Amino acid sequence: MFSILLNGKTSCKMETHTPEEDTTGSENTLLRSTMTMGLITGLALIIYTLLLYATNNLLKQNFALGVVNYIILIAGIVIGTRSYRDQAMGGYITYGKALGYGVVLCVFTGIVVGIFTYLLYEVIDPSLMEQNMKVIQEEMLNRGMSAEQVETMTEMQARFRTPFMMLIGSIFTYSLLGLIFSLVTSAFLKKDKPMFND
Repeated sequence: MFSILLNGKTSCKMETHTPEEDTTGSENTLLRSTMTMGLITGLALIIYTLLLYATNNLLKQNFALGVVNYIILIAGIVIGTRSYRDQAMGGYITYGKALGYGVVLCVFTGIVVGIFTYLLYEVIDPSLMEQNMKVIQEEMLNRGMSAEQVETMTEMQARFRTPFMMLIGSIFTYSLLGLIFSLVTSAFLKKDKPMFND
């Protein structure tokens, strides 16, 4: 009898979780989820970029083509946040948690896309950088800038438009876009726990 009670107490002690352990587990789940969805979203953007590259539309200044990038990113944020809310958070998530999730997801997306961009411009097709600069020069000339101004601006941009800087820029850009988009999506995805259970 005493051994049963002792075993029962021991098992109860073993199953007890401290708040710190629960918090750590939640953070680990969030990190795994954002990494996974960030990778998936990044791969979707890479596939879209390869399609543009294959059809010679990668360097074209087209608003509609650029909007597709945003749609893919927003879809990744919405699907990822909803999945995390329903599967890891019991169907509830605060606005702040949803916002943080979206931003972290986009940081990982930026890393994936940034690495691909570096490989594309540095290894796969190094001539893309020169083609990109020509497109920028034509755009500045069409705006009415003089040849001297275009040359000066081109020299300034050439210092920063390197594959490595594009990698860093990708991480920063997607992090910023994640913040902007998540400020909106979180308002629709948040679901607070009821104060009183029926």
